Amino acid sequence: MIYCLVPVFLLFFSLRIRQLRYIIGICIAFLLILFHGNLIKRQSDILFQSGHDITINAKVDSFFTQNSFGYTGSVRVLSINNTPVEWWRQPRVKLYTATELHPGDVLDVQVSVKPIVGLLNEAGFDSERYYFSQGIVAKVFARSEAQLKTIGDSFRYRLFQHVEQQLQDNPFRGIILALSFANRNELSESQWRLLKNSGLAHLVAISGLHIGIAYTFGFFLGMPVSRFGRYFLWAPVISGGISAVIYSWLAGFSLPTIRALLMLLIHIVLRVSHIRIGLRDRFLVTLGCMLTINPFVSISVSFWMSFTAVFFVFYLVSLEKDRSQQLWLEKLKQQVKGHTALMLCMLPVSAGFFGGISLVAPLYNLIFIPWFSLLIVPLLFVGLVVVTLGGFAGLIWAGISQLLEPVIWSAAFADGVWIFTSAHMTHLFVGLTCILLLQPILSSRIIGFFFLVFWGSSIGRGETTKWQVDILDVGHGLSVLIEKNGHYVLYDTGKSWPGGSMSQSVVTPVLRWRGARNLDGLILSHLDNDHAGGRFDIEKVWHPVWKRASQRLPGYQPCSQGTSWRWQTLKFDVLWPPKQVVKSHNDESCTIRVSDDAEHSILLTGDIEKHSEQEMLQQNLPLASEVVIVPHHGSHTSSSLKWIKKVQADVAVASLAGMNPWHLPSPRIVKRYRDNGTQWLETAISGQIRIIFQQKKRQFNTIRRDTLSPWYRQMLRKQVEWRGYSR
Repeated sequence: MIYCLVPVFLLFFSLRIRQLRYIIGICIAFLLILFHGNLIKRQSDILFQSGHDITINAKVDSFFTQNSFGYTGSVRVLSINNTPVEWWRQPRVKLYTATELHPGDVLDVQVSVKPIVGLLNEAGFDSERYYFSQGIVAKVFARSEAQLKTIGDSFRYRLFQHVEQQLQDNPFRGIILALSFANRNELSESQWRLLKNSGLAHLVAISGLHIGIAYTFGFFLGMPVSRFGRYFLWAPVISGGISAVIYSWLAGFSLPTIRALLMLLIHIVLRVSHIRIGLRDRFLVTLGCMLTINPFVSISVSFWMSFTAVFFVFYLVSLEKDRSQQLWLEKLKQQVKGHTALMLCMLPVSAGFFGGISLVAPLYNLIFIPWFSLLIVPLLFVGLVVVTLGGFAGLIWAGISQLLEPVIWSAAFADGVWIFTSAHMTHLFVGLTCILLLQPILSSRIIGFFFLVFWGSSIGRGETTKWQVDILDVGHGLSVLIEKNGHYVLYDTGKSWPGGSMSQSVVTPVLRWRGARNLDGLILSHLDNDHAGGRFDIEKVWHPVWKRASQRLPGYQPCSQGTSWRWQTLKFDVLWPPKQVVKSHNDESCTIRVSDDAEHSILLTGDIEKHSEQEMLQQNLPLASEVVIVPHHGSHTSSSLKWIKKVQADVAVASLAGMNPWHLPSPRIVKRYRDNGTQWLETAISGQIRIIFQQKKRQFNTIRRDTLSPWYRQMLRKQVEWRGYSR
């Protein structure tokens, strides 16, 4: 409450005192943030205050997608344990169920409520930020079969079913459904990859371009009506607005469509009201309205993609000269030049949000944006109108398929030209874009100075004594990245699942963000899925120069007791197992002590258990290390007291998933380490953990504690961090 009083008082005085007028907007913005933040907090609390096992009545508001566990989609909770929830407090949650549900379905189901606990690394997908940007405050898992109260019979879903049925054998079914209803579930992986590599993926994600086409389509439909008299002069504008609203509704009013529709409606209101304002003010009005409706949409990737694109368009238009007296060839050249400049401006946005850029995106967009705008999307609208009126649009869908064939055919030539960008390259793109935008007001000397700065910052440095170890946040599993002088060794890969792996979603993005070109070495502690599930992905993408494992594998060198080697001046000593085995289990995990000449060391343990620990103690192996990766994720089957005392680590790091079904780490094990004077860290609480060794110094960084962690993470995770540190 105290946080509200300050901006309220400031707002009151700013309205009365002329000198304080400039802070009115700041006060209103602060109050809006507090209001929306408290609203989301209330929606979250109402779920968890009712208990973890509850019965909900909910309405499906999205298409459900299939995963390895069944189906998942978002629903809005209407009542909890038969107690209705006020409409403004109805939480939106992610529902996991064994059966597929459809938009408009209303159901009763018993669920278990779980907070949103996502992985957090320096690169890769951030599920906590994504869910918050979508207004989803929790995950709920069905404990019983859903009882449908009302089957989804909305007109939108019936129309979707009709179109889907007519596209049954169409090879471009996924693209057409994505363009029509923003449902990309049917889009094949190969089609999506080709579209992404060619820079055309935005053309199948309904956004401002499509809403603008819908408006133009409706505008021309209303043109004949405007001939009936002066009372019908605004018919094209109104018809265009209605067409855009209908198309946004078909897309489920997703965030990108809402933004585009809002900008369009503001344009219509200003035009009808004969209010003339510049492009800059129109942009700011739209931005202000969007943030007023939902200030937290600003953490969404699509928000930044949309508004940066619009900003660049408006900025470049403002720099253009009057083209009314130009010949058509000069106008065409100006259009190509403007389009190329826009694509160059969007390079850092693509690099920052998608981790890469397409070299051929400007050329492909120059050709296919008009192709979609003038042919494919208008024909799509005609097909939707025909189906809405009860007709069969088979010929129209066939025509769209013919138009899509050259798109996919030409996109195949872009396969392989997608360049993954590192953090350094992304910052370089940002700097160059700023120079491009400010070029009209910068002198050649200043531009040259900036280029020298960028060139100097890109010069590689020589070898150093500094090295670092990153324990990546891969949930229940283990993946440790060792780096020195820009070279990398990976110890374990994390788990895999049908269609993906931690290697794809975490390890590879981190390596690419750092600008790694290859992987020097890969070490597998043992072959359990949570430790080696992603090894095939690592081998395919990174081609490690050498590979070691405790189990006999083709192409792998032995990782067994007595083996040692040097890499980038670091020494690797294998302490366990005694010999390479045919099948490695927990107790045959490859245990390695990595050390440098400055007496820094870390002990990598895999999943060894008490039996292996006892054997190592009896052999009096050199276990003493500054840092130890806690064996078996902190299970009570490992970390015996004598072994802990022998290792005598300053810091123990456990790699595990938050709120895991095995209730790891064991509180008894945590207490055992702490009683021995060892600092305890775990990825479930800290996210990615980085340890930097340099000369006699050692530094720890945890991504949740040492970076600016937004408050919404604490709310979504229901104070998991605080509870973890109070163990």
